Amino acid sequence: MICEPSLELVERIAENELDLAIITDCESSRPVESFRRERLLWVSSNRHTTHREEPLPLALGRPACKWRQAAIECLERMGRPYRVLYSSWNAGAVAAAVLAGLAVSVFPESGLRPGMRVLGTSDGFAELPSCRVGLLRNPHQQSALAEALAEHIISSLDNLSAAADAAE
Repeated sequence: MICEPSLELVERIAENELDLAIITDCESSRPVESFRRERLLWVSSNRHTTHREEPLPLALGRPACKWRQAAIECLERMGRPYRVLYSSWNAGAVAAAVLAGLAVSVFPESGLRPGMRVLGTSDGFAELPSCRVGLLRNPHQQSALAEALAEHIISSLDNLSAAADAAE
């Protein structure tokens, strides 16, 4: 099991290094089975008022990250000054900066952690686009074990989509 950004997982699949990859945004030239859609949310620490600072301090993924791009485009449309203080592919590092009250970030709904506060329009933050989550299979070789795991992943994670749809 390897935890890396989606772009790198797509490359590893292409290089025949992985059997399966769970990726987000699903912008791959390979066939991706999208099995869920998830809201992206602005988040801050529930113990700090970092979201009120000017310019807005941000902790985001690396420049190629689609979530980062969506956040910056949203802030620019709003005319909200910002500065990226922390940049990492590691969601744990980004979450640590948010929870410490050092920055605001963007997380998918399933990535919310205790101590995070979701920021909405009442806080001055516009809605972000949703992201797709999908499964990419290795086209070079397939095994019964990888297929069984793929079906289990899809059925397990798709249940979260059904719960989110029911809540709306």
